[in-house]
Amino acid sequence: MRKRIAIIAHGGAGGLNYPRRRKSGLNKAVKAGYEILRQGGSSLDAVEAAAIILEDTKIFNAGTGSYFNLTGDVEMDASVMTSELNFGAVGIIRDVRNPISVARMVMEKTDHLLLCGENAIKFARFMGMGYHDPKTKEKEHIWRRKKAKCESNYFKKIGDFTDLYGTIGAVAIDQHGLVAVATSSGGINLRLPGRVGDTPVIGAGTYADRHGGASATGHGEQIMRHLIALRAVTFMAKMPAKQAGKKTIDYATKFGCRCGIIGLNKKGEVLCINNTKAMSWCYIKNGRLRSF
Repeated sequence: MRKRIAIIAHGGAGGLNYPRRRKSGLNKAVKAGYEILRQGGSSLDAVEAAAIILEDTKIFNAGTGSYFNLTGDVEMDASVMTSELNFGAVGIIRDVRNPISVARMVMEKTDHLLLCGENAIKFARFMGMGYHDPKTKEKEHIWRRKKAKCESNYFKKIGDFTDLYGTIGAVAIDQHGLVAVATSSGGINLRLPGRVGDTPVIGAGTYADRHGGASATGHGEQIMRHLIALRAVTFMAKMPAKQAGKKTIDYATKFGCRCGIIGLNKKGEVLCINNTKAMSWCYIKNGRLRSF
């Protein structure tokens, strides 16, 4: 049974700036998650541990280092799901260090699936998570530079900023065959305040069931319209993971959805594909590490 354990993570599908920093963060994340699996730990613990490392690695668009919205605030989304159909998520949460951990608390400590905005922050504080400012000088510089080009109609100009979407995600399978998915995002750069992306929406950015699990990254509105993560897992029920990935990305491309997907099926087969110009990723299977 233990041979089936595996973990895969992504650092977003968009531009591939600072590839060494991305590779270092992803390698560290999957190694931490895989060690949990190797010692007999759960896939849920593994993906949370990996996601926390990625949220804390400032190059990624999640947690500390998230992109700013149009008014210069950081509003984050995150979700976790297991193949037992347990789910928890937060939307437009601010001033916390690790949204992924709050999402897990929603799943395990409440009767709800999704908490948003100010009340998600209140819940995080009630659960003992203190104040943390996720803004970084690096992302503030990007925000100022891009905002200067966005002078009149935001929606007409959104295409100029789609190279700056990003998400982090992890999918793991443990020795008991339980699949878990974690996805966390700072959202599209210069988005409107209050915008919720695909990450906390069941079936869009995150999905898992008895056939496997998937995490999507890319243009969130399109991922939501086409339920990309659910589509990938549904295809994994009928075909090998690699083939399911190709079928999903072909569908996405047909409908103009720019995205990347990672996943694992119930056999531990890897799905990793994108139709954007780049996607950073890393996985460990059978003790062997591979990365972009």
